[in-house]
Amino acid sequence: MKRHTVWCFFLFIFLFGVSCSNDETLKKLEQIKTLGDSDPTEALMKLDSLDAQIKGSSDYTKRKSELLRVRLKDKAYIEPTSDTKIKKLVSYFEKNGSLVEKQEVHYYAGSTYRDLQDTPRALEHFYKSIEYANDNGGECDSILLANTYSNIHYLQYRVQNYNESIKSAQKELEISNKIGTDVIIPYMHIGVSYLALNKPEEAEAALDSAYVYVKDSSNESEKQDILVLLLNNYSELRLLSKAKDCFKLITENPLEGRPSYSCVAFAQYYETLGKTDSAAIYCKRLLDEGDDVYYKYDAGRLIFKMYSQVGDAENARRYAEAFMQLSDSMDFGRRQEQAATVNNIYQYHWDQKKEQELKEEKEQYKNFSIIIFLGASLLICIAYILNFKRKQKHQKEVAALSSALQRVSDDGKQLREEIKQKEKELEDSKVSLEKSSDELDNVKKKLLLVNQELAENYDALKKTEQQLEEKKEQNKAYIKLLHQSEFEENAEDVIRTVREASKGKKEMTLAEWKQLYQAVDELYPTFHETILKECEGVGDKEMQVLYLLRIGLSKQQIMNMTNLARVTIWRWEKKFDWVISDEQISS
Repeated sequence: MKRHTVWCFFLFIFLFGVSCSNDETLKKLEQIKTLGDSDPTEALMKLDSLDAQIKGSSDYTKRKSELLRVRLKDKAYIEPTSDTKIKKLVSYFEKNGSLVEKQEVHYYAGSTYRDLQDTPRALEHFYKSIEYANDNGGECDSILLANTYSNIHYLQYRVQNYNESIKSAQKELEISNKIGTDVIIPYMHIGVSYLALNKPEEAEAALDSAYVYVKDSSNESEKQDILVLLLNNYSELRLLSKAKDCFKLITENPLEGRPSYSCVAFAQYYETLGKTDSAAIYCKRLLDEGDDVYYKYDAGRLIFKMYSQVGDAENARRYAEAFMQLSDSMDFGRRQEQAATVNNIYQYHWDQKKEQELKEEKEQYKNFSIIIFLGASLLICIAYILNFKRKQKHQKEVAALSSALQRVSDDGKQLREEIKQKEKELEDSKVSLEKSSDELDNVKKKLLLVNQELAENYDALKKTEQQLEEKKEQNKAYIKLLHQSEFEENAEDVIRTVREASKGKKEMTLAEWKQLYQAVDELYPTFHETILKECEGVGDKEMQVLYLLRIGLSKQQIMNMTNLARVTIWRWEKKFDWVISDEQISS
């Protein structure tokens, strides 16, 4: 018996240790996931370092790490070579995952098939991701949902299903406005879709909105890409003044490096200006040296149209053949049919689901009505029985009183007095019966009020519990951000040293970062408190950039110190600009 108890004790200790280890591993995976939003390459390295720890974890933890690896590779633009891994993950999370996890795994399944050029399967999984997001209501991943609609726009546009592509682009813009993310890309998607549908006024309005945002952008790489797209679209719309404004801001030369979409944009621009020879140069370079079939398709279509318009039959015939070969290789008809099939299947299942939900709601309402009816019938029966018993009792009392009256009817005055007394008792019984009925009604009303109060108290309790959980999460975030370090050098000397080091490439150690944090906190005592108070979930890299911005380093200097991409530094500078501004005002 003692041996059995000891074994049970050790088994409990083992299971408890495994559970704690899994929880710790999942926390590290969440930290790596957050890092991956800004630096997926570094996040992949950190995930690799956890391989040994993950091998001894639960099956759920292993699947979470595999899904995280797919996510990080997608963000790092590492294209998959097969769908074997994502199919297993979809199967696992369909059985064991939450709605958020199902939304995520189907999104990355769609991304995998998108990169594998399997448009129908990609659309199928993207639509499935949207379905789980809608089922989850306000708890879904909104950024992932916006990206899902962006991918659907991209796929539908590529198979020339422009009506569906514009619907997805509009949903992408709607969600981006709600969550406060970049709206340049959604406006561009709407613009090109309207342009493809031959709706120039709507296209121009959307493109103008994108131009308003992009011309003030400090992200030079994104700015150049958008300006190239705007140049092409404004040229197609024959809006020469706006096209020229974009052309002046473009610094890229399409005749250098690998052929890209810029060749199509410049060709379209020069064709609009009537400079056919210049336009042909860019089209021919893309057709001769390009490796993107979609760009070559656009170039072939444009050069064929130009030579046809100027009456150059020989060149027109030559490039017509090239254009038709590209069209055949892309097989738009088959892709459109497959994409339409996916849309129809998705709509069918969606309608079936809604119909089933309506049936379930109707059945619930029916059952509820039956319960109410049975409850009301029961109450009526109880009231009838109580009333019948009271009447029976009252009838017995009346009979007894009548018998007594009969017995004393011959006793003269005494008999009359007794009769009056009995009549009075009879009246009192009637009043008592009425009071009992009123009391029963009052009890019913009080019971109804009590039920209403209980329902209100239950809702209030739920809200209080939710607020407590939110407070707990906030406290955890604040605790992680607290740090203390000994100040080893004079604050101004430390900052001066960092500024000098930022002129070249410099990778700071943890000790040097701690010295910088201590120095800035001494010179600007409220800075760290402002960050913790106003910003939730600030990562280590974001904290480093905030402190470097506070001491006045430029974006190039910050790149030298952190090895972050320019676009990341620009986005964070915009995101935390108000924090720096408020701190400078207060200091």
